[in-house]
Amino acid sequence: MTRPASAAALPRRVRWGYGGGEWANAVMWTAFSTLFLYYMTDVVGASAALGGTVVALGTVWNAVLQPYIGRRSDRLRSRHGRRLPFLTAAAIPYAVTSWLLFTDFGLTGIARAAYYTAVALAWFTSLTVFYVPYGALGAELSTDPTERTALSSVRTAFSQLGALVGAVTPLALHGVLGDALGGSDRAGWSAAAAVCALLATGGLLVTRATARGREPAAEPATVRPREGLAMVRESRIVRLALGMLAFGWAPLSVTGAVAVYYGVHVMGYSEDTASLVMLTWFAAGLAWLPLVRRMTDRIGKPRTYLLFTGCWAVVQCLFVFPGRGDDVLFWTLILLSSAGSMAVAVTGWAILPDIADTESARTGERREGTLYGLAAFAQTALAAVVVWLAALALSFAGYDGGDHPDARARHAITVLMSLGTAVWMVPGMWCGRQIHHMVRAPQPRVQQGTARR
Repeated sequence: MTRPASAAALPRRVRWGYGGGEWANAVMWTAFSTLFLYYMTDVVGASAALGGTVVALGTVWNAVLQPYIGRRSDRLRSRHGRRLPFLTAAAIPYAVTSWLLFTDFGLTGIARAAYYTAVALAWFTSLTVFYVPYGALGAELSTDPTERTALSSVRTAFSQLGALVGAVTPLALHGVLGDALGGSDRAGWSAAAAVCALLATGGLLVTRATARGREPAAEPATVRPREGLAMVRESRIVRLALGMLAFGWAPLSVTGAVAVYYGVHVMGYSEDTASLVMLTWFAAGLAWLPLVRRMTDRIGKPRTYLLFTGCWAVVQCLFVFPGRGDDVLFWTLILLSSAGSMAVAVTGWAILPDIADTESARTGERREGTLYGLAAFAQTALAAVVVWLAALALSFAGYDGGDHPDARARHAITVLMSLGTAVWMVPGMWCGRQIHHMVRAPQPRVQQGTARR
């Protein structure tokens, strides 16, 4: 029998400690998604096509691995629970591979491509080992919908803080640390990555410490390899939720990949100012969080997703207009754009625990790990595709690094930042609208005894 998670309010220490796992993900994921392609082209000297291919291969591997890790966490039998042992196992590998992502040993040609591909695969493996069980843990800590939304809001707040650190720290510190290490820009990037890696891993350990003993006692689920596919095939709302998450995350992936290029080459900012752009974007997202939370409580998660995503699409399209000297318009768009990203993060992940409860009633078992693995798979698989396409677009436009790309390359960056971002929001909005209609429709009563045992 499964002992249900408490519906009472969680202790503040547990609620805020849970955010540490999202911090651990956000610091390095943001550093990777926003800066790795730029690091490869403008620091290492590799082509945009190679950098994009490394990102795509790592992200596809991550997507493939996530359902497996989710299923393994559902089936784990341990005195420490089903989720926390994965956080423990991933901590050291995550720290080491996070550092290696931005460390150049002077390799060239095939050796360089092989090195960064291997490191990316290892980093994504350690990320997946802790992040999917971490997400499933949040669904088990409480059964109260309001408390779950609060957990999602805390998680999103830490996501924004971690993203701010991950986006700003390498850009802000690599020069200073490089000067301290003999004037080497590459050594500065490596040292800045080490700082980020230590900060990220610390958050992971905080979640492990504060959540220890809070996970409900549950029998390991008998999840077979095809159970995830069966869940997708049999449940329309699961399919729609996966689509909403994936297409909500896709514009974030494109924006993250090209924002630094846009700031440096379209707006004419220095790398330090570009880091200020990222800082402002993520800090503004935190400022929008109370409004997103309030709207979620008043009109529901799907409608909040639709409202903010629609406004976000319009704002993102307006990035075709700013150029050098149009600072007021540019910074206004940055402040408005952050609202959409915040709403996607809060509503998308907050709706998954509710769906997990529906699936538990249908199957008779708690399979949060499988559901979160599927969600992460959908999210990262599409992210791999959109970032790879963005990198190919840059390469096709003739971008090869340097301080002065030609007009064709700058135009490609502008299109990617605007229309190339907004287009991915349309399918996500369609999925959100369908979920809204399903939630409003009267649900048939389920007879007892029909759940699988």
